[in-house]
Amino acid sequence: MDAIKPIPAAIFSAFLKCPTKAHLLAIGEPAPGAFFVDIEARISSMYKSLVTRRLRVGGQVIEPLDFGELCAGRCHGADAHPIDCKTAIYNFVLPSREPEGCPSQELRSGTFVPVSLTPWDKPDASDNLLVCFGALALSKVTGNLAEVGTLIYGEEHRRKTVKIGDHIAQTQQAIDAIEATCYGREPPPPVLNRHCAVCDFQARCRRLAIERDDLSLLSAMTAKERAKCNAKGVFSITQLSYGYRPRRRKRKRSDAESSNKSGKRATPIVRNDHKLKALAVKKDQIHVVGAASIKLDGTPTFLDVEGMPDRDFYYLVGLRFERGGEYVERSFWADEPDGERAIWENCLRELKAIGNAQIVSYGAYETRFLRQMRARYALAPDDVEFVDRLIGTSVNLVGCIYGKIYFPTFSNSLKEIGRYLGFAWNWPQASGAAASLLRRAWELGAHGGLKRKLIEYNMDDCRAAAKVADALGRICGNGASDLGAVDVSSLEVRFHRTFGKFDSALPEFAKINNAAYWDYQRSKVYARTVKSLPIVTPFRVQ
Repeated sequence: MDAIKPIPAAIFSAFLKCPTKAHLLAIGEPAPGAFFVDIEARISSMYKSLVTRRLRVGGQVIEPLDFGELCAGRCHGADAHPIDCKTAIYNFVLPSREPEGCPSQELRSGTFVPVSLTPWDKPDASDNLLVCFGALALSKVTGNLAEVGTLIYGEEHRRKTVKIGDHIAQTQQAIDAIEATCYGREPPPPVLNRHCAVCDFQARCRRLAIERDDLSLLSAMTAKERAKCNAKGVFSITQLSYGYRPRRRKRKRSDAESSNKSGKRATPIVRNDHKLKALAVKKDQIHVVGAASIKLDGTPTFLDVEGMPDRDFYYLVGLRFERGGEYVERSFWADEPDGERAIWENCLRELKAIGNAQIVSYGAYETRFLRQMRARYALAPDDVEFVDRLIGTSVNLVGCIYGKIYFPTFSNSLKEIGRYLGFAWNWPQASGAAASLLRRAWELGAHGGLKRKLIEYNMDDCRAAAKVADALGRICGNGASDLGAVDVSSLEVRFHRTFGKFDSALPEFAKINNAAYWDYQRSKVYARTVKSLPIVTPFRVQ
């Protein structure tokens, strides 16, 4: 029987994000790349160095010790010893003998505090579980379970006390799941999720998911929706596509104008149809529902904004517009949160100089940026009116696509649709989540190459949005022959046909037809197995 292997904190953290990633790390499979591992290690190392220089007690630096240093002679005295949870190792079985040179009595009588450091200003549940994991790992060595741990997080190095008892059940459940699945020969099925955007195994898992035609490729489908499909025997995108049926067209209500008074909705809610998306992927064709439209009246100005969501801070604004037959590109960068106002004022000045600018963005993030800047910084009345006009006339390309235009891509993300239309990002790992990692690494290390990469990525997003807007204009303008768009209303819909009224040559046949339906035997034919079952008189033709 194989011995139970210990669980390092790195595998525990990976399991909370993706069981497949934890399994691959546990068996030692190398990742196709090391970009995200390196950048996260750099952020963690720089943040830890920064924290240990600032956290002082009695004029001495408090530096969390690595878990392996418990037995290295540095843990002595009556004071509490902070132990870095990211270096913890959970052993299922206590050692049969004390390691050589380990002051066992001191470990048993000492006080150890599990400490975890995270550079983000809004820690999540996984940070609390990592602290609890460190406490459980310490208890295996010292025999004592700490009641509380410490989480140090954010730009201001705030402290949060984590009560171990509140998270111990969930942490132990994750440890048991890792023991059962991560060290086995058979890996868990690759299920794509949000963490894939910042994972070095992304290309591997995506390739396997495409080979399996897995439903998790459709990122808009929730786990609950996938489970419902699996319960019906639908496990692949191809199988899901066969379930698509065009909806029956509804007649317009005569009282549509008075819908506000009657409380009835005049127009139906636009919903995304996963089955039609699957059909578009299977046929590798764009499918258009209804009369899709995009209206660009002024000077299309493509706006893309990058921010740090955990601090509600915008640090980069990109603009792309046409002037005199040439494309003009502008980027506005802020080194610190205090520089946000400066980039907003410079951006506003540029927008006013364009003349009749119409904001075009991919998603609602940019219009939220305009609203927040208008509310956050005082503006002159003319500027307020100008910003209101920008918001009112802005075009959200996602709103033009959602539920109306189905590209043969697994999601409606700018990256997938842009690549389908032939656009290529200079940064292969381009994504919003990856951009946040690069920005945090730049803040801690001020590496000029990272800044240039972020500015280039931001402008690539503007260029990709322009590419998508051009494609939408061709599709909505009935000039999409080169794109091969399919009007869904032109698809053959057999189930909409009705048989009509039955006209019989003989009157007797009409009575037979009235009784002939598919579940006739279920409702009219009985097998009397018990005496108490009443006898039903069958239908007889007179």
